[in-house]
Amino acid sequence: MKFAYALPAATLLLVGTIGAIAHFSIAPSARSVPLRPTIVNPTSMDNAAEPTPTPAPGGLFGQKDGQQQAFVLKHTEVKARVAGNISRVEVTQTFENPFKDPLEAIYVFPLPDEAAVDDMEIKIGDRVIKGDIKKREEAQKIYEQARQQGRTAGLLEQERDNIFTQSLANIRPGERIEVTIRYSDSLKFEGGDYEFVFPMVVGPRYIPGNAIGNSGDTDVVPDASRITPPVLKPGTRSGHDIGVTVEIDAGVSVQEVRSPSHKLRVEPAGNTTKVQLVAEDTIPNKDLILRYRVAGKETQATLLTQADAQGGHFAVYLIPAVQYRSNEIVPKDVVFLMDTSGSQEGDPLAKSQELMRRFINGLNPNDTFSIIDFSNTTTQLSPAPLPNTPANRAKAIAYVDQLKANGGSELLNGIQAVMNFPAAESGRLRSVVLLTDGYIGNENQVIAEVQRQLKLGNRLYSFGVGSSVNRFLLDRLAEVGRGTSQVIRQDEPTQQVSERFFRQINNPVLTNVQVTWQGSGAAPEIYPLAAPDLFASQPLVLFGRKSDRASGTLKITGVAAGGERYEKTLQVNFDQGDNNPAIAQLWGRARIKDLMNQMFGGETTSGVAAVTDTALAYRLLSQYTAFVAISDEVRVNPDGTRQRVQVPVEMPEGVSYEGVFGSAQDAAMGSGAAVPMPAMAPSRSLAGRPVGSNNRAATASPPVAKTRVAAEAEAIAPVPNNSRLQVVSITGLDPAQMPALSQYLQSLNLPTGFNGDVVLEFSVQNGRVGRILLDDKTSTLKEAAVVDVIKRSLQGWQPSQGVTGKVRVTLRLR
Repeated sequence: MKFAYALPAATLLLVGTIGAIAHFSIAPSARSVPLRPTIVNPTSMDNAAEPTPTPAPGGLFGQKDGQQQAFVLKHTEVKARVAGNISRVEVTQTFENPFKDPLEAIYVFPLPDEAAVDDMEIKIGDRVIKGDIKKREEAQKIYEQARQQGRTAGLLEQERDNIFTQSLANIRPGERIEVTIRYSDSLKFEGGDYEFVFPMVVGPRYIPGNAIGNSGDTDVVPDASRITPPVLKPGTRSGHDIGVTVEIDAGVSVQEVRSPSHKLRVEPAGNTTKVQLVAEDTIPNKDLILRYRVAGKETQATLLTQADAQGGHFAVYLIPAVQYRSNEIVPKDVVFLMDTSGSQEGDPLAKSQELMRRFINGLNPNDTFSIIDFSNTTTQLSPAPLPNTPANRAKAIAYVDQLKANGGSELLNGIQAVMNFPAAESGRLRSVVLLTDGYIGNENQVIAEVQRQLKLGNRLYSFGVGSSVNRFLLDRLAEVGRGTSQVIRQDEPTQQVSERFFRQINNPVLTNVQVTWQGSGAAPEIYPLAAPDLFASQPLVLFGRKSDRASGTLKITGVAAGGERYEKTLQVNFDQGDNNPAIAQLWGRARIKDLMNQMFGGETTSGVAAVTDTALAYRLLSQYTAFVAISDEVRVNPDGTRQRVQVPVEMPEGVSYEGVFGSAQDAAMGSGAAVPMPAMAPSRSLAGRPVGSNNRAATASPPVAKTRVAAEAEAIAPVPNNSRLQVVSITGLDPAQMPALSQYLQSLNLPTGFNGDVVLEFSVQNGRVGRILLDDKTSTLKEAAVVDVIKRSLQGWQPSQGVTGKVRVTLRLR
């Protein structure tokens, strides 16, 4: 069974007004490629020939009114400068209007999930318009008003930590406009390698839940339409290409520059090294992974400081000098959780199977293991862990070899199956090993389940398999699971990856890490609040802020392998700082991340306020803030015709189009044409926007398994709710709508055994309920088993069109 995508009716209407796009032609490229500097080829597969270089991209054109028209996003240029552990990156997107009418372009794209995005501007001719940081709803209103007035406007929003939307309104016919985004980020460092990653495409997400109207959104993923851009069919190109230049200033010579993903041109110049993509590898359909080493001995600790009006900020990168001890390995009970959904078809599943064979054969003699695979349903190798015997290993490998990719990525089913697995025997460490591309839309629901259900002492390790995996999901699962996260491309060798994994899983090198401050004044705010355990060759990364800028000593302690005590002290002096503003921005981003991690189980009013305040104070993009840039002058006729275009994206390299969308015949089942149409999308609305046919409608999707919360609610026989649930008050809503909402809420089936008040806040606009927040200060009932059922039901309530407002509802459960 494949994912099913249904084309909303609004899309059919829009396509009808601007002409069907039915014919495509590839325009040749005349770009030449100088090859004087060193060319570094991507890592090839085990025992496989090097892949044939991709031809330089041409342009994909659609037929409109008998004329060839190019798509609107022409080029993305990335310029990064790396100094030590920090990168500063500038991303410029060039949009062009090929139509006869003014254009609004909407582009969904990825950035690193921990990037501190602090700047956006648009350039019209020689004029640069700086973006302002605002609360998100305020920025949306400013943008919409400017769009209606005929002013050119840009709006940059964050949908997930790694998914962003750029909207650009009122581009004149034939006009070219550039949007520039800037961010700071920390480089990953492990095993002596620095790693710079730039993601290039948002992979297609599997969206569970019940459909909300024809928007493509569901009650589980109410913003699904904002994270699923239309995807180009195989063999077609949008003409959008990408250039990347990375300048590495390490202070010493850079060595072993390489990439498993792209061909590189490397130009050393003293202590600075310039790295660029070669011209035949510029299709934005895979993450750029750039790795290198620096000359000299491995640095044990790096401490950077910066001071400004908001206080003193510091960043710590510490690699403990602790040895891995192979003779003190704790027996493990390993549960492997394999993704066998449709997006794994072909190379990703083959790579997962290859990795699994290495994992199974690499287990220690006293370990036990089992395998669970998931798509729409879950199956397992055995009902209980198997001893690590030759016969059981052969049985496991045979099981892995026969797995097929099919169905939807119901990762929540797989996680719940693992949590329900029999507990590990006394003295054994339960380790969960997840292999997936992470292509799901309900990330928070899955992460919250691990937060709530993973037992003390258990660990979760995540492996992203593919060219453009969902790193946000994989990283956060590993963090809340007290494990590690790794990514392996579908064409990358598996031996080194599996060896590194066993060094990590067999024994963390530093646990019970504590960070204390010795000095005058109040202690600094340090993130993450709870320092993680460390594994072999893995650094501890901390960000701190001391409001009074008083210097002091940072003391880090922990328990090393074998029970030995570890201790390290670092002097923090703000008067002799690096004065790099990125340090302050990274602290702000670390605080936002920590606050968001506390809301995986549901957003709260206090949590949203804290994130918003931090983002505004440090001029950072977040899910609750946005950048907006507006031209002063009216540039197009406010009453004229406009085109609105959703920019299509490439299918990630190595992912099967048919594995995700099915054949054209499969995709057309249910509600008509469902094959993504690669250019045109319906009008944008502030309450959520349809994005063409790349949406999973519940009527066409495979059966959706119940979530844990929904299953609990049904498992407990409810009493009639009109005698238990009281609607205490509703404020902010049109009085005519209040009886309908009250009646709707009183019809809910809620589990018994709970008492207290639930206070919720949400917005209503264009017939949709927006983001729903729990007032955690006022509510006396906060259990997820109740609150999640109410929230999910509210997502499906459809007020009358034209009703707008901020709504506050107080419910009392007796």
